[in-house]
Amino acid sequence: MEVGEKIYVADKETQDKIYNLLAAEPVWGFVEHMDVKSPSARITPIGLNKNYKNITRNGSTGAVSLNDWADHPVIKANKPYMVKADGTPDYRLAETDYTKKLDGTASDVSNTSYNGGAFSWFPKIYKYEKMEGNDRTVLFSMQARDGYEPNGFVDPDNKVLEGVWIPMFYGSRLGADGPTPKMVSLAGLQPSYNTSADQERTALQNFSTRAQFFGGPIAETIIDFLIMISGTTDLQTAFGNGNCSGYDASQAPTYGVKQNAVVSGGQFYGTDDGKSLNKIFHSIVIGSYQQWMRDPYEVVVNGRVKVSKNYTYDPTGAAYTDTGINVPNNMTWDGNNNALDYPTEYRMVSGYGAIPAGEMKGGSTATGGCDGLWRHNPTSAFTAVALRFGLCYNGLFTGPRARNWNVGAGYAYWYISAACLLLPPVGVAA
Repeated sequence: MEVGEKIYVADKETQDKIYNLLAAEPVWGFVEHMDVKSPSARITPIGLNKNYKNITRNGSTGAVSLNDWADHPVIKANKPYMVKADGTPDYRLAETDYTKKLDGTASDVSNTSYNGGAFSWFPKIYKYEKMEGNDRTVLFSMQARDGYEPNGFVDPDNKVLEGVWIPMFYGSRLGADGPTPKMVSLAGLQPSYNTSADQERTALQNFSTRAQFFGGPIAETIIDFLIMISGTTDLQTAFGNGNCSGYDASQAPTYGVKQNAVVSGGQFYGTDDGKSLNKIFHSIVIGSYQQWMRDPYEVVVNGRVKVSKNYTYDPTGAAYTDTGINVPNNMTWDGNNNALDYPTEYRMVSGYGAIPAGEMKGGSTATGGCDGLWRHNPTSAFTAVALRFGLCYNGLFTGPRARNWNVGAGYAYWYISAACLLLPPVGVAA
């Protein structure tokens, strides 16, 4: 049997034999059953991890136990670094205290004169994705295989990279009032706000020509990896709530958006208080949910979803892949032509990842995909640029899978910002 062939059959004995054959291959994966609303029953592990113990978390202490996933190559390779602006690694940071280098001396994690920033290495992993009815099969391999794609590891020149640098901190604009503001990933700074997509793009490029928005296909690859190691689509229960309920009107103009800070705890840290900075893969951006992160690699043009697979920047979507996915018109629009849903159904887009699809009904913060989606009435001409993760007054609406499809590229406000994905040069690895 070839990896990727249909693995669901009626006979359980035959099904188990197929699972065992797949487990003999060095691949890990899961099946997401769109017809199942329970977030844990929705996920069936396959491959090497068929019998793994999923990661666990202590919500009081924030500690995450990796269990059988501790030796996975991605987990082991994911390390915090100070990285030069050209995308080459400078030096490792101490994993439990980023203010220190590995040798214990002071690091540049909050040094605004440093020509680079703080990033964690996410190594290249190949992904296979297939829809079979309402089941989505996802498999991961560290080696290239037929039908597997390096989703998120392809640069704008269509060159495959050895990995990517994911931001440890929210983007902050240094020299915001000057002629050449630059978007950096450093501790001790307030995350940027009140900027448009073009302003954010300019600041990213002023930092580095290898800098991109943190979003697009790498976000989808990371999300699926998190679903796999936790065995659930309820990723906030698995990894923590972050600052999803930290809104404070007295904190104008940022209203509870905390400064970038060094968070202890190593690779993962996740609490349940709804007001703390949490982190996933050393990144508070993925785990804290205190500002929407602009993702111009996913746009909705007049109700049609279009995506960039290689970080091409075109907020009109004209240069992007048409996914064939339409925003449904279910007549629940508010006075501003917007609606809030909790998707239960996702469809795979080859080379990119999973996109909310179908009628999007029946989910909640604890069922289906568990994270929310704001969408715009497709009958009104409008181009939306996706926002990811959520903000500090959304509560459990937020999460790794949360999306906003109802604002344009020029929309600027206190709760919208961006983070820097830094692409290494071709052939460079940590």
